[in-house]
Amino acid sequence: MRAGRPGYGPGMRLDTIRPIYESAGPFVTLHLDVSRDSEDARQQLDARWTTARHELERLETGARLRAELEERFRAPTHLAGPARRTLVAAGDEVLLDDVRAGTGSWPESVVAGPLPDLAPWLAMADGQVPFMVVRADRVGADLELYLAANQAATDELSVDGSTLHLTKVPDGDWAQDRYQQRSENQWHENARLAVEAIEDVLARHEVRAVFVAGDVRARSDIAGMLEQRDDLAVVVVEAGGRAAGASDDALWQEVRPQLAALQAREIDDLAQRLARGLAVAEGVVTGPDAVADALARGAVDHLVLELGDARAVRLTPEEHPGLALPDSALSARELPADLVLLGAAALTDAAASVVPSELPLPRELALASGTAALLRWDDRSPS
Repeated sequence: MRAGRPGYGPGMRLDTIRPIYESAGPFVTLHLDVSRDSEDARQQLDARWTTARHELERLETGARLRAELEERFRAPTHLAGPARRTLVAAGDEVLLDDVRAGTGSWPESVVAGPLPDLAPWLAMADGQVPFMVVRADRVGADLELYLAANQAATDELSVDGSTLHLTKVPDGDWAQDRYQQRSENQWHENARLAVEAIEDVLARHEVRAVFVAGDVRARSDIAGMLEQRDDLAVVVVEAGGRAAGASDDALWQEVRPQLAALQAREIDDLAQRLARGLAVAEGVVTGPDAVADALARGAVDHLVLELGDARAVRLTPEEHPGLALPDSALSARELPADLVLLGAAALTDAAASVVPSELPLPRELALASGTAALLRWDDRSPS
């Protein structure tokens, strides 16, 4: 059962990577497999770092920075399965150290240039849906925050209210109605306390879905309070719960397909928004140059990239006056469009989404060179 159905959200916020672009550059970017799920994991890590070190030496990276990058590369990931680490540095300072679960669709790389190469990171980060699992009973709830379905919980919290008046009064007792009402009120108050804790997590993380399991009354109360939000998918699941012996396997058998369905709906909603804007030539622009011009005006709310096509096109930043980019990129020529547009989006507080090459748009409305933008305002003259 699903309570609430948000439309496609604001896309992936770029707050995590904005500070990178506030550096003058140039940048070194490493995107490397750091999995530890094989018998020869240590040997694999050694071999990968040897290759990366040779490339860093070829790029004339300083010894001090190489040592810090190696230390971070070898640091524990706390992930049991496949994992990739993205490192970005400028000068002698590491600006980003981010680990993502999974194998990624882009090859490993070590590159230097006037802009960081964050396409591999974006491809993984945007494909992961942050969500919460709430295991509720009539006393409170256990909250678990997940940044991706194949990762361990990032944060866990238990919330307990009062057990006063929760003892059942025998049928027919003269005080039954009075105590029942007190119990009902206490159950609702305990659910409210759990929701307050959930709301606190939502304020600090970009959670897109909350799955509520456990006691029927408690999960109904919690879901009912949360469904008032229009930016959140709230899903009540039948399996799992807070009680001892509740099945984790059954819970995840419900959660995983719901997450996949949520991602599919979000892509479909985004495609519909793009199609509507393109059909009336308002609120949407496509093509690297048009998107770059809109970013230079600060008009882009939501950057949309199909990374393969966007990487194949080149942009010259000085041809788009006002484009917000690090100093090292402003005078550069013919940079990959995805690097330029992502940097400008981060510096102008736009969001970003990665879409599949087969984005469900009518052929006549297909994205030009894998790039599009939903606008905050549209000041173009009507055609």
